[in-house]
Amino acid sequence: MNHRRRLRLILIKIVLLATFLFIIILIGRHAYDKYTTERNISGMISEPVINGCDITICTPCQYLGPDESRENFKNDSNFAVQFIQYKEYPPPDTKSLEDFTKSKAERIEKILHQKWNTKQLPLQFKYYVKSFLDNHSSWQYTFWTDKSTRKFIKDHYPNLLFMYDSYVHPLNRADSMRYMILFYFGGVYSDLDMKSLRPLDPMIRKYSCFLAQEPHVHSIVYTNFYEQASNGLMGCRKRHPFMKSVLENLNDFFYYAHVLDSTGPRFLTFSFRQYMRKKSEIDVTDDDHVYLTPPEYFLPTVDPGLNGLLAMQCRGAQCLSPLRQWQCDQWRREGIRSMPYAFSFTTNDWTHIAYHDIELMKFIHISEICHGVPIYEYNSAESDIESIFIHI
Repeated sequence: MNHRRRLRLILIKIVLLATFLFIIILIGRHAYDKYTTERNISGMISEPVINGCDITICTPCQYLGPDESRENFKNDSNFAVQFIQYKEYPPPDTKSLEDFTKSKAERIEKILHQKWNTKQLPLQFKYYVKSFLDNHSSWQYTFWTDKSTRKFIKDHYPNLLFMYDSYVHPLNRADSMRYMILFYFGGVYSDLDMKSLRPLDPMIRKYSCFLAQEPHVHSIVYTNFYEQASNGLMGCRKRHPFMKSVLENLNDFFYYAHVLDSTGPRFLTFSFRQYMRKKSEIDVTDDDHVYLTPPEYFLPTVDPGLNGLLAMQCRGAQCLSPLRQWQCDQWRREGIRSMPYAFSFTTNDWTHIAYHDIELMKFIHISEICHGVPIYEYNSAESDIESIFIHI
């Protein structure tokens, strides 16, 4: 009996000791991960060494504005009160719409494209889809699914089908298909989490191709670039040479690990810059021009999920690049905008639906939102959208 009791006590001690060690390891890993994350995020800059600040050590240093001295920063350690002005970075906000042409002629086809995995889409998108239908009653609305998209690519882009099927992440296929349908049909593509606030007709009359732009804070925090295109909303006339160049770039970027780089906004931004370098002299009236719109037009609000990342990054502001310091100053003064402007065409709720548990969602059939919506079903040599779509 005593022997069993001793064994039981020893076993209990072993379990308690193991539990204690496990907790210590978890606390240690959490502390280490927090330290390395803060160091890496605050040190994400383009140059390895800045003003004597090694990003792996991050000794105190500071980028200075044109009229400021290092002594000023030493005497005032509160970075939030430092107003930093960099002449190469213009004010971030567009305050009103530009002048639009009085012409009634459209330079981009009046077709609105949207996509989901199946004809059953998350119920939360019902009112977003309806907002586009209400503001674009004279437009042709088309809805795409995984099945109809693959059939379309097989019928019209057989040389891209193997690459399309080989993408590991569904987002790669969702990204690449929008470039293909815009090149083939023309029109405007919009993500389902975009809400229409006003008709897009002025845009398709003035421009032959336009891209939404990410809020500056997004591109600066993630890439240290002032501008970044978004593929969440784009409009282009069919057969536009820019969309052709985008399709030609897909194969070269196939092996990039991150979706943003292989098919997403960073890929699109590279393609835009590459194209505009070759077409730098063309005027906005040229049919081959591409217009990168102000963020306030289509993506006027900032992803609220960035608050924590911004706070963490800006704590290490003394070792950030000038552009990121400028963004930290803007953020601390003005905060993160959560409401669209009075002149915005659309807004985004930053749902990030691709990362949610689909099993927990409620769904609605697209035909319950848009009766008779056309969906691609069969092969045709014609590019007339009415001839190759069926209505459900």
